[in-house]
Amino acid sequence: MALADEQITKLSETLDNSCSVGEKPSSKKKKNKKKAVVLENINPFYEKAFTDYPVQLKNTKAKGRHAVAAKELPEGVTVSLETATAFVVRSDFIDQNCHTCLADLSSDKVRCTHCPLSYYCSKTCLDKDRALHELICSTFGQLEAIAHATDVEIDLLRLMLLLLARRQLDSQDHVSNATPFWCVQDLLSHIESAPAAFKQVLTAASERLSTELPESLRIPVEDMVALACRINSNAHGLGDNHSRNTDVALGLFPLGALFFNHGCNPNTAFVGLPNGQLAFRTIRPVQKDEELVVSYIDIYSNRDERRQELLATKHFWCKCKRCTSPMEKSVDRLLSGIVCHQCAKDVYIIPPTNIDILLKGQLSVSVESSFKCAACEHEIEGDQLRTVLGEAEKSYSAGMTYIRQKRDFRSGGQQLERLTKNATIEKGKLHPLHSLRFNSYIPLMNCMRYNGNLKGAIETNKSIISLIEQYATIGGLPGNTSELSDYWQNLGELCQKMASECSSVILEKKWLKEARHAFQQALNIRSVAFGQSHPKVHHIQQSMNQIKV
Repeated sequence: MALADEQITKLSETLDNSCSVGEKPSSKKKKNKKKAVVLENINPFYEKAFTDYPVQLKNTKAKGRHAVAAKELPEGVTVSLETATAFVVRSDFIDQNCHTCLADLSSDKVRCTHCPLSYYCSKTCLDKDRALHELICSTFGQLEAIAHATDVEIDLLRLMLLLLARRQLDSQDHVSNATPFWCVQDLLSHIESAPAAFKQVLTAASERLSTELPESLRIPVEDMVALACRINSNAHGLGDNHSRNTDVALGLFPLGALFFNHGCNPNTAFVGLPNGQLAFRTIRPVQKDEELVVSYIDIYSNRDERRQELLATKHFWCKCKRCTSPMEKSVDRLLSGIVCHQCAKDVYIIPPTNIDILLKGQLSVSVESSFKCAACEHEIEGDQLRTVLGEAEKSYSAGMTYIRQKRDFRSGGQQLERLTKNATIEKGKLHPLHSLRFNSYIPLMNCMRYNGNLKGAIETNKSIISLIEQYATIGGLPGNTSELSDYWQNLGELCQKMASECSSVILEKKWLKEARHAFQQALNIRSVAFGQSHPKVHHIQQSMNQIKV
């Protein structure tokens, strides 16, 4: 997705000067004297917040604020647990999850009698939320009109309101386990990189919102816009209790956002918990003094896609270990590569795109004249490689158009299936781990299930799991990811359904055995990534207990 010229200019100006943006400057140019960087000491509040965890907080010139392992850690260790400064249940789930504890709501749910935007599982939870909610209850009723008039998401406005209410409670020394509001001010807003149109609608919404707020909650409009930008850049989603990767709530967790930096090959993952809490847990062994990093994007995307998304959403150019490793030695070459025509053992290396080119919406593949194989160095003309990639992109787009616009799941599935088998490309093949093939398998599985091809959906699900496991074994990416556990859970449910449709007792037992195995794999991963007490772990355990083989 190409960025606007104004955004390109601002991002270029604000990104770190050490980013690779093309040729090195001429040695004849005068060198600017670097200003001395004064690093702030870690606030004692933050040190105290991590006292009970095997973590050391640091602030360095190279990495800024970050967290490292205080000792050697195995997988499945909680390294942070934080209660949100504020969180909101998303509009799609507003009457499905409690606004205090996030529990699933039943038919006897409790609703605020004065506003249409607050639901609770019990009077106890309503009373717990009373001090915060009463400050903004009257304003909640105006948010829908403000959101509609200014084209700002109502969930963003709701979270802004709750944060202002938290600020007010903090000033009154209200006792709470939530991270105090002043920590939010330490978060980067990246307001200078935000699109002008976004800031314009935020300003309009903030002006209208300010007139509806009680005087004690009001802050300058420009500060409200900055607060919205902080939310946009730093908020974490909170998943549901038993389903897939569905965020039912959105919260601001300053401790996590400040000290757990992004890495495209993470050793840590964050997981939402009941009561508006967020935990960070190790998902593989971590060495002493190793930085604890978490990924906020899809780690199975290729390098250019990841960097482009991080630029657009987080406003930084990723220089993590994975993104700066030589392409010929990185799994990233496979995620974007075409199999060599001569040796068929490796792929033609497509170099990573420099920031100045990527900001303009272009890629290295569109400008390079030739490409070499990582194994035998056989060379291919750029036009030939671009033709292969173009055919693959065309097939993927055609399949997704059938699905999204025409609701034709049969034709869409057929198009995607041909792509996963490399049958749509005449002059070359995508590598089996190519990200486009991986992205094709997921909607293909859903198409097969929609079309009643349950066995095909099961086989496609297995292919997805196999790809993720290969990314881990071949590429060194983490294996204990929530995504992999979700696909194992989905496989178990598909096998259960297949068993229920069998007329043969022998086949029924076969499919139930496969279902139980899949659920066990999901349970193993979630026990590491989420912890034994997490609702999603209990949900999988219940699914296993229901299977009698």
